[in-house]
Amino acid sequence: PLAVERLDFVDMKRFGLKAGAYDLEVEITDKNKAENTATYSTKITIDPTLEQSDIQLLANAERTTDNTHPFAKHGFVLEPLPYNFYQKEAERMWFYNELYSDATQKGQALVINYFLERIENNTAKTIQLKSKRKKGGELVPLLLGMDIRKLPSGNYNLVVEVRDSLEQLQSKKTIFFQRSNPYLNIEDEPVTDAILEEQEIFVNELSAGQLDYSLRALMPKMPLGESDRLNTIIEAKDTSAKRLFLLNYWLEENPNLPEKAFYAYMGVVRAVDNTFKSGFRNGFETDRGNIYLKYGRPDDMVNVVDDPSAPPYEIWSYNDFPSTNQTNVRFLFYNPTLAGGDYVLLHSTARGEINNPRWEIELYKDAPNEIQGNDPFSATQMGDNVGRRAREYFTDF
Repeated sequence: PLAVERLDFVDMKRFGLKAGAYDLEVEITDKNKAENTATYSTKITIDPTLEQSDIQLLANAERTTDNTHPFAKHGFVLEPLPYNFYQKEAERMWFYNELYSDATQKGQALVINYFLERIENNTAKTIQLKSKRKKGGELVPLLLGMDIRKLPSGNYNLVVEVRDSLEQLQSKKTIFFQRSNPYLNIEDEPVTDAILEEQEIFVNELSAGQLDYSLRALMPKMPLGESDRLNTIIEAKDTSAKRLFLLNYWLEENPNLPEKAFYAYMGVVRAVDNTFKSGFRNGFETDRGNIYLKYGRPDDMVNVVDDPSAPPYEIWSYNDFPSTNQTNVRFLFYNPTLAGGDYVLLHSTARGEINNPRWEIELYKDAPNEIQGNDPFSATQMGDNVGRRAREYFTDF
């Protein structure tokens, strides 16, 4: 059908051919305008001793059980990349390659090396070398991928080579491609006000209020020692410095899609803000909001408002806690002032967070005569009572 804008499309035809030399010709005719035609031709040689197929660059690869899909192969939908070009949105480079029995010999141990060569001044420099081990067979399919988020703009070769167990080269294939990564290029240069003004960068679209809000929302993500620097930048009136800090942070998080990472995070920030807003503070500036943005959504959460002698409290549970390589981490927040939503962190088992061995005594301070044992100064637990379940929730929840 007629299209208002230019569209890309992909068509695939497979032919089973015997060994020999062939001329391949493809002619495309526009049925809406017969004189609009294009012809492509090339020569193909099918070598009976072929060891390795050409490399096929892919736009995407997904598992499938639909063997009738035109791009289905070996349980995957392999969508070809129409051009040997990766735009700034590309985060991963997928490619497909096949090895054949003439080179691999069934059962032989193989080492598959795949790497990128950056081409500058007609010189190729190897980067991002990876290896994979396979056993040879009549047909060995290879679906491989590489992270290209931090790959600068430029010209490259992708190389896939096959070696035997003694590291002797058996076969090798190379394909050329280009990469555009404009944000990364900005990061590699000294970022100045002039560069910010020249580029269509998302931080330029933020008002002064939005800029401060976005920077304050980063506070839970700041590593130790960076919080003071961020506070200084927020309190200053240098808008350019604020934009540069925000841009550099998200370039570090996602070099080729900082804008996408920024807006995804700010979506979570606004939800946290609405959920935990308290008094004159933003929701992400409360203890609960801070922990949520710092460590993510808890696996379980219990809110208690009817425990005798205790103000309202919440217990959050994280089954896996990669930030400190712990499991079954707990946070206990309570509302001692009874003000709406004014919960503060009382105790946690996470390394580096508030750890208060007497948290139970503090939580139930309105029942000072019900402390377990005879020493109120060294006691860490309360005596059992009807409805008093904080310890049970914290240890078993």
